[in-house]
Amino acid sequence: MELPRLPNGLIRFADVREAGLQRILAADVAARRIVRVRRGVYVDAPPLGTPEWRRDELRHTHLVSAAAESMRAPVFTGFSALALLGLPSYGRWPRDVCVLAEGPTGHRRPGVVAVAAPRPPDVGSVQGGMFVTSVEFALIQACRVGTLAAALAAVDAALWVPSGGRRAPLTTIERLRGEHERLTPYPGSRRTEAVLVRATSRSQTVLETVSRLVIEECGFEAPVLQEPFRLDELAMTADVDFWWLSVRAIGEADGRGKYLAGASAHGSAVPAGESRVSAIAARAVIREKDRENALRRRVTSMDRWDWTDMVRKHPLEQRLLAMGVPRTRPRRALVGSPEASVLRSDRA
Repeated sequence: MELPRLPNGLIRFADVREAGLQRILAADVAARRIVRVRRGVYVDAPPLGTPEWRRDELRHTHLVSAAAESMRAPVFTGFSALALLGLPSYGRWPRDVCVLAEGPTGHRRPGVVAVAAPRPPDVGSVQGGMFVTSVEFALIQACRVGTLAAALAAVDAALWVPSGGRRAPLTTIERLRGEHERLTPYPGSRRTEAVLVRATSRSQTVLETVSRLVIEECGFEAPVLQEPFRLDELAMTADVDFWWLSVRAIGEADGRGKYLAGASAHGSAVPAGESRVSAIAARAVIREKDRENALRRRVTSMDRWDWTDMVRKHPLEQRLLAMGVPRTRPRRALVGSPEASVLRSDRA
C-alpha cells in the first residue's frame, strides 16, 4: 500500500500510524527508500546518483518544509529562505532552520534559530504557501552567520543578470546595500560588508564565484568578469569567465559540464538508440571547441579548470602562474578547507 504523503511530499508518522502502515514505513526506511527528516517526519530518498551537494540541499529544504508543518505560520529567513527561493550556497547547509522571531529578541531551540528584527523586514510567500522575509533581509542574515564563500555564492546568484535580459535578478546591489544600511548597527555587519564589497551581477555559477575568491586568496590580480569577444568567423560573441588584459589571458571555470551534455545522471555514455541526444551532444562539443580555438587566436594564453582544481586551490594557482597572471595582492585565507565543504556542480 502507498504511504500517505502531504502535498509537499512529506510523510508524517502520525498519518502512517492512523493508516496502520507502520511496518511498510519501517521496511522502506530500512531499505533506505525513505529517509528521516526530523522526529516523526520522513521523505522519499533522493534518486540513486544524486550528488552529495544536492542531497544536502534537499535535506535542508525538507527540514524547512517539516518546520512549516509543525510551527505556527513561521516566516523563514537566512539560508532557509534562500533554499526556498532556489538560491545556491557553498559548503554544507545548516542543520537548523532559520525563522523570524515573533518578539523583540532572538532565541534558539533544538532545530530552530529565531532571528530578532528590531526593524521588521518585508515578508512575502513562496510556492507552497510558506512565508519568507525579503530576499535582501535573508541574504544579510546569511552573510552574518555563513562563511564568506557560502554567503557570496548566494548573493552573486541573486544579483546575476543573464545575458540578453532573459529574466530580472532577484535583487540589486543597491537594494542590498540599502537593507544593510537600514539594519545597521547589527551583529555581524562587518561580515556582511566583506561580502557586499565582493558581490557582482556578473558571476553565473557558484564555481565562478568561489574561483574568484581563490584567485584573490592566492594574491592574483583581479580579473575582468564576462568580457565579450566578438568572433566574426563564428558569427557570435563569446563572454569569457575571467579576463586579464595585462597579460591577455583567459580563464574559464566551467567544470567541463558542456563537454558532458550527452551524459546520463551517472556520468555514463548515452545509451544506444538515443542517437538524437548523442548528435546534439556532439554538436555542443564541436561548437565549444570552435569557440575555444577562435578565442585562443585572439589571446596570449587560455586555460580552464573544474571543481577539483578550484577546491584543491594549488592546481588553479599553478594554471594562473603558467598563464603569467601577476600577483598584485597579499595572500590571505578566504575559502575554507574542502573537507568542510560539500562540492556542488554548476547551476548552468
